[in-house]
Amino acid sequence: GIHTLILQIMLNTPKYTWGIQDIAKARALRVLVNELEDPDFAVILQPRGGLDYFSSNLERARAQLASVTMLMDDIEPDNPASPQIIHVVSYSEGVRLADPEVVEESVRITRYALTEYRRLKKKGDMPEYGKSEMVEARTQNLLKEARRMIKFIEATIPNAYSPIGFYSMLKSGVFPLPWLIACKDEFEAAVNQPVQFLHGGVHVVDREGKPLSVSQRLFGIAKNLEEMGFLPSISGYADSSRQVSGSGGGQKEHLGEEH
Repeated sequence: GIHTLILQIMLNTPKYTWGIQDIAKARALRVLVNELEDPDFAVILQPRGGLDYFSSNLERARAQLASVTMLMDDIEPDNPASPQIIHVVSYSEGVRLADPEVVEESVRITRYALTEYRRLKKKGDMPEYGKSEMVEARTQNLLKEARRMIKFIEATIPNAYSPIGFYSMLKSGVFPLPWLIACKDEFEAAVNQPVQFLHGGVHVVDREGKPLSVSQRLFGIAKNLEEMGFLPSISGYADSSRQVSGSGGGQKEHLGEEH
């Protein structure tokens, strides 16, 4: 089986995402996936910048590359060996594909930004953004919401961690995909979820534009699963809902069998 997972996390996606949200998202995902680690399975973090993030102004794009490198360092600020791998997106991507010279310069910018950022933080000349209370609060909220959704999925979708299970998640609207280009009719439940950009992040919202929690979304997802034949009735969802009210991370035991 698989013994090493390279966990690639794309930052700056959408490109208007606040740094606080990006750090929290990456950190929450890192925590969840790290729970799968054991003596035979390791997870290696590999953050990267978002392609859509880079400006067509190459000087600005160079600065953006340095900026996203600093974000990467704040995912695990107390670990000098993190990130273990950096996927360097060349600064020219907003205009054209990179040539060898641009690739080399992009690597130099990334290395310098990481070294200088750490030096400034050590001297106290740079705020410790990765240790802010806002980042920690957002991270904990994302973890709580993600674990609730994971427990619901495991309780309602047979063979959740399989191709058909993943298809069922897409079909039932587990993942809101309002910008999906292909297969819109097939994944209508995912496409038709309204989202808004709030507080630097993307949120599913109700008709009044108020953000919906995972708990509020579960009933609609359960209804879709019932129509797909995965739930006997909405009353079955009520039983699952009681099971997912906790905050545990049951995915480790299930996924751990399929490294």
